[in-house]
Amino acid sequence: MKKILLVFQLLLCIALIVGCGTKRPPGFPTLVGCVLTIQYEDGSPVDKAIVSLAPEDAELRQWSISGTTNASGVVNIRTNGDFAGAPAGKYKVVVRKTEAITTGEKDVYGDPITGSRALVAEEFSNSQKTPLSLEIGSSSVKETLKVKKGDSVNPISLGPPK
Repeated sequence: MKKILLVFQLLLCIALIVGCGTKRPPGFPTLVGCVLTIQYEDGSPVDKAIVSLAPEDAELRQWSISGTTNASGVVNIRTNGDFAGAPAGKYKVVVRKTEAITTGEKDVYGDPITGSRALVAEEFSNSQKTPLSLEIGSSSVKETLKVKKGDSVNPISLGPPK
């Protein structure tokens, strides 16, 4: 019985050391650590923002490279959600942060009209327009990027127009 228990413990230790994590897909690139701090122009952190890296290299576009900022505006970039870091390359940095709002009006069914407000300026939410860029080489990256506050409102109504 002790031998069976010992073998089981040994197999469990091997499994913990080797890991049961997600396997990297075929052709998965080597990743480099990438930690970004996103701040408004006044230096205040942008918390709960979605930060995406849009690669210039078409071959890298098959991988999702993103993360969400914490309360200090810091984001640890991950590739495909499971792997820390990003492939080396040149990127446009996209930053999105919105909040749900109620307009105070009602639709034809009497339900409140809701929508979202961009808390980061629209130009930063489009990979073609964002002025933010980043180059990742062979060593880890730690940078602070500044964004403008947003003010656009996107109302959403599920009913037909009045």
